[in-house]
Amino acid sequence: MNLYGLIVFHHVAATGSVTKAAEALRISQPAVTAHVRNMAAELGVTLLAPKGRGILLTEAGERLAAHAARLFSLQEAIKRDMGGYVSGEAGELRLAATSLPANFLLPVRLASYRAAYPRVAIAMRTVNADGALQALLRYEADAAIVGGGVPEQPGLMRRLLIEDELWFVAARGHALAGKRVPFLALMNEPFVVREPGSAAREQLLSLCRINGAPPPAAALQVSGVHESLHAAASGLGVTFVSSMEASAAVGRGELVRLQVEGVEQRNPILLFTRADEALPPAAAHFVDLLAGAGITS
Repeated sequence: MNLYGLIVFHHVAATGSVTKAAEALRISQPAVTAHVRNMAAELGVTLLAPKGRGILLTEAGERLAAHAARLFSLQEAIKRDMGGYVSGEAGELRLAATSLPANFLLPVRLASYRAAYPRVAIAMRTVNADGALQALLRYEADAAIVGGGVPEQPGLMRRLLIEDELWFVAARGHALAGKRVPFLALMNEPFVVREPGSAAREQLLSLCRINGAPPPAAALQVSGVHESLHAAASGLGVTFVSSMEASAAVGRGELVRLQVEGVEQRNPILLFTRADEALPPAAAHFVDLLAGAGITS
């Protein structure tokens, strides 16, 4: 069945006029008449009867007009929905982020984005660095925001959003609190370490390699920054975290920052997207918002 012919018939039925239907559709009156004639022939029924200067729908015409009206309504809904998607006014923003940006960087930006695009559904998964990149590669996320010095990844494009300091922190009563500690001496202390695949763990191991030190002994392995902060505050060991994550606990006196000689580590927060692919419109608007906030380079 010619679906456009049904749309033409809908306009004829709704306006009661071939002339008005032609004007609404911006086609010729003979074209309208041909579409209606072909539809009647295809269905094997009479759709229109003359009525003075106008037209009258037959019983078959009335039944077809009801179907055509639903089709026209669906067509308009499709236009609105796809128009909203293409403009980025509607759709879904899917993010995968590590704990640091998910808790300390993105919430304020997402609130601004939500105010600007209230029809966009927002979903954010908080995972470790490996999990965020895998979600992006598996098309489970449109963008991944990852804290830590994650190297370039095949098939992905990365850009720097912001840099943060990395701190060694421990319970306030730790024996090294208030002292300047050589890195090698610090590595003799028990540590609260993050799980394999986390950016914090990889950065700590990278520092050990650079300084020729063995990895520290793990008093406890945890799967989250809050867990590592709580464990360190309980006296289980030193932990290596972003200053954004630890500053509140240090300010409250629950943790102390250890002064380590010759080590100044920056923590880049990176935005990853799939290489050689255009972002979905809603995600493109969010990246633009990050740039407008002055945190992309």
